Amino acid sequence: MTKTTKTLAELKKEVILYHTGDNLDYLHKNISRDACYTSYNSLQYKKKQMADAMTDYETNELEGRDAPQLKLFNMIERMEVELTHLEERHIADLWVYQEVNEGEIWEYNKPKSSAPKLKSSKFAALRKRVAA
Repeated sequence: MTKTTKTLAELKKEVILYHTGDNLDYLHKNISRDACYTSYNSLQYKKKQMADAMTDYETNELEGRDAPQLKLFNMIERMEVELTHLEERHIADLWVYQEVNEGEIWEYNKPKSSAPKLKSSKFAALRKRVAA
């Protein structure tokens, strides 16, 4: 962790621990967990944006379209700076989470689908019934 990331992490921890009183461990843990979840999602979103922009850049390069390629090049450079800050933010949030949660390491839990599930046997039977 760099000096600036460490400073950011300490400031984030101070904000969480600003809430004082009896029995606030649960609140502190939840705030630190929410920060990790949010920074993780922001990081993933930015990576996807950059991947899409890079694909568009390559397409324009293959097609010999200079103007869109230049615009995308400039956008990708700006996004790279944002990515660096988002990575630093997430590292700081992970450190704070570990500090607040007594050494526990945060792990991303993919949201569970709320879509109803058909049993595989029922699905197979339905597939057989509708097969032509």
